[in-house]
Amino acid sequence: MTKKLRSAAVLLLAAALCTSSMLCTGCGAKSKPDESSARIVYTPEVPESRVDEDAPGEEFNAGIGETVNYADKVDVTLNKVIELDDVNKMKYRVLLAEITINNKSDKKIDCSTLTHFYTVIDGEKSVEPVRDVQAAVAGRKYYTAIKSPLENFNQAIEAGTTLNGYVYIYAPTSWKEMQLVYTPYKYYNTDKVIFTLDETKCEHHKTTGE
Repeated sequence: MTKKLRSAAVLLLAAALCTSSMLCTGCGAKSKPDESSARIVYTPEVPESRVDEDAPGEEFNAGIGETVNYADKVDVTLNKVIELDDVNKMKYRVLLAEITINNKSDKKIDCSTLTHFYTVIDGEKSVEPVRDVQAAVAGRKYYTAIKSPLENFNQAIEAGTTLNGYVYIYAPTSWKEMQLVYTPYKYYNTDKVIFTLDETKCEHHKTTGE
């Protein structure tokens, strides 16, 4: 797939996610608009000379509640993982990984759920679980219900600043091992921050906030 086709696919998916967000918040005349539904889709910069994504890179491993310091440039903390219990668990599950990213460098870094994260579930690497519309909608419903300003990652993180966000994950009904992988400098190197998601350490809530 060419770079243009890849970019078009990501933009189409992002548009679908924004539409789903608007649908889940309702459209009554007296309702306060959901600010997240009007967010501009952020497109990360892709250099002309990009790194081979299959090239091996350094790996930094952690779990829920732990922080990874990447090259003294970025601190990444997986604060907690929430499972939403009122989705159709006979078919799928939804996990919300709440993450804090501190950009300690002197340059901005890109950070997008659609491009900088993927999962490895029982040995299978895939970007689809973090691009799923059902999981995106369920996550938005939950954070709207609890009146949280938390958003999925969709912007640049300026130098010296910290960003809190979440990654939604469409998960199978059962799994043995799951990892959420974050690539801080996607397109520039293939170093990875790998968080192992321990099912026994997940919090359980509903999309209603209960």
